[in-house]
Amino acid sequence: MQSYNGQFLRRKEMEALGVTCRGDDVSIHVSVVIINPTGLQIGHGVRIDPFCLLSAGGRIRLGDHIHIGSHCSLIGGAGIDLEDFAGVSHGARLFSTVDDMDGSHLTGPTVPNEFRRIVSSPIRVKRHAVIGTNAVVFPGVTIGEGSIIGALSLVREDVPDWSIYAGIPAKRVGTRGKDLLRFEIPLAEK
Repeated sequence: MQSYNGQFLRRKEMEALGVTCRGDDVSIHVSVVIINPTGLQIGHGVRIDPFCLLSAGGRIRLGDHIHIGSHCSLIGGAGIDLEDFAGVSHGARLFSTVDDMDGSHLTGPTVPNEFRRIVSSPIRVKRHAVIGTNAVVFPGVTIGEGSIIGALSLVREDVPDWSIYAGIPAKRVGTRGKDLLRFEIPLAEK
């Protein structure tokens, strides 16, 4: 298959930047912007597609078999953990740090912190959870194991394991099956 500007950095290039790679088969497109590479930890079988922003001010940890689609932002000022087999679909945004915009303080990174009210809390995306296209996840949220966040959803509260959530704000719309778990052992044996 031909490609134009389809270059991906591999483990060796990532480690030269200061990224911690715990596994092999790492592919990060050359257009991905990484703020604080030493705060980024990557497992085995990770692919990050073009035009993403990974701001690892606190820490971003990616487990094994993670895919982050193009045009995603992971703002990890307070930390973001994506556990094994988690996925972030095209255009999704995860913010572990945001400005409180209630009007009581100034906002924006050009304003000294003493004049801002910053909301900051880690995000955790558990095993097999997938965040849908253009969804937004706010600080302090845990997406439960195997859960799905629908496209264009806004997640401000924790999502229970094996749930399907969608909407603004995201609400439970269903339950996800667990049949996919049977593939973990055969994959590990490969």
